[in-house]
Amino acid sequence: METSTKKSDKTNSANRQIARAAGIVMAGFVLSNLVGLVRRALEARVFGTSAVYDAFNAADRLPDILFMLVAGGALASAFIPTFTEFLQKDDRKGAWRLASSIVNLVVLILTLFSAACWVLAPQIVANILAPDFSPEQQALTVELLRILLLTPVIFGVSGLVMGVLNTHQSFLVPALAPTMLWSGMIVGVLFIVPQMGIHGLAWGKVLGAGMHFAIQVPGLLKLPKRKYFPTLGLKIPSVREVGRLMAPRLLGVSVVQINFLVNTIIASGLPEGSLTSINVAFAVMTMPQVVIAQAISIAALPTFSAQIARGKPDEMRRSLASTIRGILFLSLPAMMGLILLRTPVVSMLFQRGEFDAHSVELTT
Repeated sequence: METSTKKSDKTNSANRQIARAAGIVMAGFVLSNLVGLVRRALEARVFGTSAVYDAFNAADRLPDILFMLVAGGALASAFIPTFTEFLQKDDRKGAWRLASSIVNLVVLILTLFSAACWVLAPQIVANILAPDFSPEQQALTVELLRILLLTPVIFGVSGLVMGVLNTHQSFLVPALAPTMLWSGMIVGVLFIVPQMGIHGLAWGKVLGAGMHFAIQVPGLLKLPKRKYFPTLGLKIPSVREVGRLMAPRLLGVSVVQINFLVNTIIASGLPEGSLTSINVAFAVMTMPQVVIAQAISIAALPTFSAQIARGKPDEMRRSLASTIRGILFLSLPAMMGLILLRTPVVSMLFQRGEFDAHSVELTT
């Protein structure tokens, strides 16, 4: 009986830790979504569902794919448990050697991929991203793609720093990082677009990527016994373990990214504004996912990892079950609300300027 009570107390303590962290991340993501909505509304007012905005959305697809495949959720879900295991053993030198190796690999891989895509941008746009765009629209997409290919390396490093901070139970600043990205794009819309047109929006995203990373640097510098190792660590077992853990998650991410790519290809052959409207609709649809499911999962993963590192799988299972119940409790009403109120929601958020009633109809 006493053993059962102790287990329950530990599980409740872990659940409270997850709940506190999730609350912090949710608050950051709510702010991020509000700033993101302002950014979307400003872009919609200026560009509506025009051909040039379609070109930007097509160009933005490839950098997003590169980031998600190499340094997005797949890497975080593999890196955090391995990094946490070192911290649980109080082996900070090993932890930072692992982090240094992974960040060096991420920078190397993303730099090589981005450089190759920069050179092959005309072929990629014509044959993969937007085969049914007009020649003029394809040429614009190539120009925008080459600007946006500056972002994957920045996001790759920033995403790994986010994982390191989350592992140290630091959630507020990483949760605010997306707000910095949208803020950079807002600066682009307000101050760069008037001089450079749609190219200004691409440079705004590059600025936002830099801000996404910069806001996390002070928190990284405050971490104890921090050290950088100039190595790829290909012979280090923990680096190979990250690769092994990453493989199944990478498969799932790849399927999702292929879905987005197919959407882009199909929309490139549909009437003007189709690609923009599906992107705007997706952004509205994922707001509850980001605020609820993504926030809770980001907050829970370091705790789950620590429970496994301590050899407590039963405790982790109970925490996982409680977390899933919380996600379902919040997500189902959000889903129904968006289905029933899709037209007034889209109209209220975006119908102004160049985003007219036809744009609202396409999006809803």
